[in-house]
Amino acid sequence: MKIFLLTISIFIATVSFSQPKEELDLYFDAVFSGNYPDAKNQLFKIKQKYPKSVKTKLIVADYYSVLFETTGGEDKYYKICKKYSDAAVTQLKKRKINTDNDVFRIISAKSVLLKISVKRKEYLTAAKNMQSIIKYFEYATEHQENEKMKYISGMYHYYVETAKEDYPIIYPILMFYPNGNKTKGLNLLKECTKSSDRNMQTRSLHQLALIYYKDEKNAALSKYYFKKLLKSYPKNLIWQTEYLNALKKFNLIDDYQKQKKIIKNILIKNTFLTETQKKYFLQEAEIS
Repeated sequence: MKIFLLTISIFIATVSFSQPKEELDLYFDAVFSGNYPDAKNQLFKIKQKYPKSVKTKLIVADYYSVLFETTGGEDKYYKICKKYSDAAVTQLKKRKINTDNDVFRIISAKSVLLKISVKRKEYLTAAKNMQSIIKYFEYATEHQENEKMKYISGMYHYYVETAKEDYPIIYPILMFYPNGNKTKGLNLLKECTKSSDRNMQTRSLHQLALIYYKDEKNAALSKYYFKKLLKSYPKNLIWQTEYLNALKKFNLIDDYQKQKKIIKNILIKNTFLTETQKKYFLQEAEIS
């Protein structure tokens, strides 16, 4: 359900470490590039240096959420992801006053669990997680002075309104949520694509590609954002297969067949994936 999906791509668009930002960039560049062994190495270094940091817990949760997604939903990765996400939230909620960064991190931690709950079709769990962070979304819509709050606000403004349109059965629940504005949401996300922060820019491009594919049903704009995204990270098979599905949905047969060949070629040459991951992407791309 879309009210749960509004948090799916929020997770750690930017987690401002007091530690050197380069370490975080190296981790995300590896994840975005589909080089999961390198991402694991970067994660190990971060954990060694800052074992008790809430931001480290968020990065660990992110890594295992990626493994969950790229293996077709292996339960062992969900359990580790949940452990670290819950630990991060507990640590953050002990603070008497939450800063913008804290609000962003709480939403991030809950977002990864929402994403997995939706994939597992555990909608009641997703609903509980969503309910627990509404006040933080409300805070973000009222504090758009920095890019993190702008990004969260953009996601909220867009998805809370599409949920009202697409799922009238939950409209009575949504009446208690702050109102959104789809146009404003899209504009905020587009502003974030111009960010000087590579992670924020990448997450915003990805979200817009998905919105124009799944919600706005605009083939031209969906292709535009997917191509910008994949130009920087051509070996990211999560995004490559999402683009393939978009082309299929829009019945762009020639583009679809070309994209299928691209994915097959990446899989043949890719040395970073496990056999489980390769099998998962072969199934996603319907390659025999």
